[in-house]
Amino acid sequence: FSDILSYIRLWAVGLAGGKVAGAFNDIGNMAAEKLGAVGIVIFAVVFLFGHLLNIILSCISVLAHGVRLNLLEFTVEAGRPDSITKEKLQVLLKHHVTRISVNPQTMNQETLDFIGRRHTVADVKNAFYLARETGFNNINMDIILGLPGEGAKEVSHTVDEIVRLSPDSFTVHSLAVKRGSRLYEAIRQKGYPEMINTDETMKIAAEGASLLGMKPYYLYRQKNMAGNLENVGFAKKGAEGLYNIFMMEEVHSIFACGAGAVTKLVSFDRASITRMFRPKYPYEYLSDNRDDRWKRKETALRKFLNI
Repeated sequence: FSDILSYIRLWAVGLAGGKVAGAFNDIGNMAAEKLGAVGIVIFAVVFLFGHLLNIILSCISVLAHGVRLNLLEFTVEAGRPDSITKEKLQVLLKHHVTRISVNPQTMNQETLDFIGRRHTVADVKNAFYLARETGFNNINMDIILGLPGEGAKEVSHTVDEIVRLSPDSFTVHSLAVKRGSRLYEAIRQKGYPEMINTDETMKIAAEGASLLGMKPYYLYRQKNMAGNLENVGFAKKGAEGLYNIFMMEEVHSIFACGAGAVTKLVSFDRASITRMFRPKYPYEYLSDNRDDRWKRKETALRKFLNI
């Protein structure tokens, strides 16, 4: 059905071009019939410039429709709530960003202070409402289950606050603490018990998503996750994060830039995947083997693009 609609749109572009061309012809003919020699000159001008303009607009229409059909999603991780400003949101909206994430992690201030987050619960709410006022109608929010000191009571409070805000999608992460991280060291020094995520807290989050009319649409797991559970994305109909689906299913190429970014090239027959890792630290960018690194990447890209 979607293919039929796509072809109908292309047919409409052609039909519109034909109608505009017919209108220019009628204008020229009327001028030639009623104004004599002057009308013939007007006819020539209208014919030349009118049809030239129509051809240009028709070409632009085809390209614009193609871009629109391919730009299904433009997602930006808007960052921590304390870094979100009206000016930044306006820039994102101006450049056609369709989906953003405002990530509280938890709505319990004591936990935010312990894990070293500089934002407050009030910052989360203000950032969310500011994004709505700016014009964003597809906002995701992330929370983490299994944070130190958080059980069913704390998770219920977080979920209740999320439900009141009513985002368009809601991602529930199970905490995965990496050895050597600040949180790992803080837990060791302050003597917090091991983080526990349970079926009960996952159920609380799922019930909150259900109250918002959301359904689960993607799932994945990581190493060392609290409770040996998983990360689950919930969304209202039409607000699913396509990138999340493509990323998990590994059916789509990803071009990445920046420190530590990973480009993933999925062959057109989906038979192979090539990954290219960007250096994380400045000294790695400046290392002696950077020329060899760039040559390997160029070779991989040329092979992928068949050039």
